[in-house]
Amino acid sequence: MIERVVRNDEVVGLIPICSTILDLRISDLHRRLGTEGPYQSSIFGFKPSGRLTPSGRLSGLDNVYIVYDHSPMPTIVQSCRIDEDNAALLSRQAKRRHLEVSTLSSLYLKEKALEEEYPGVGFRDSIGGREAYVLGHRVAVWEVLEVYGEAKTVAKTARHFRWPPALVRSALAFTKEFMAEVNKQRLAEIGA
Repeated sequence: MIERVVRNDEVVGLIPICSTILDLRISDLHRRLGTEGPYQSSIFGFKPSGRLTPSGRLSGLDNVYIVYDHSPMPTIVQSCRIDEDNAALLSRQAKRRHLEVSTLSSLYLKEKALEEEYPGVGFRDSIGGREAYVLGHRVAVWEVLEVYGEAKTVAKTARHFRWPPALVRSALAFTKEFMAEVNKQRLAEIGA
């Protein structure tokens, strides 16, 4: 994510930010940009006032809507072309979710790549955010893992759900690769 630093209605710099924006030390970046002191930041369309504290931390950004709350990770910029109708659709969806178009595009691209890698696994909104589930069924992948834990074999798990074993193997492969996320989804759903 990028924070636009604005002074006198002019963008004077772009600063990479992470989810822990209130603890982010950026005094050196502000010093280089000449933006020490009051400025406005614009994240996801909001324009709250912000000020650097003497320790170099941001304060006063309590109106910022943070969507991505995972640990920061390195990213690269990829570019692609889409037709106008799809761009408008993506823009409407991003606006509804209070996201930047690039953030939503990145989410959709990641999820589609995972769907290709793990056939039969899809993504949907749930109580704990985005959740992996078995396409064509209402079963979350963490539920497949729980049944497998009791059944102890792919064949018995497949019989339980009346699915082909390949679908169970795909869901289990996904849970093995993304165990932390799957456990987070499970905890959010059952409230434990």
